[in-house]
Amino acid sequence: MSSLKNDFNLSKRIDKALVKKEEKKIVNENSNQSLVNAFSRVATELLAGLLIGAGIGWTIDKWLNSSPWFMILFFLLGGAAGILNLWRMITGKGLKIGYFNQ
Repeated sequence: MSSLKNDFNLSKRIDKALVKKEEKKIVNENSNQSLVNAFSRVATELLAGLLIGAGIGWTIDKWLNSSPWFMILFFLLGGAAGILNLWRMITGKGLKIGYFNQ
């Protein structure tokens, strides 16, 4: 009788271990996915800043016929804006309520 009880306890412990293993697997998959999301956001933030800055500069250069000065200036400003956005993402400081009051 005690052997049957030990077998039952063992099977319960095995089931609990398997459930924990599945939970860890799910957590690892989620952390890998969040890492991919973070890297894609990094690339998007930098690329968007650079492209928008260069586009604004190119447009102003065409309008004022002052090629390439504004494009260079706004390209650098766009890069700085992209890096600022990345810094906000890494430090967790987005444009929340009270962001500028800190």
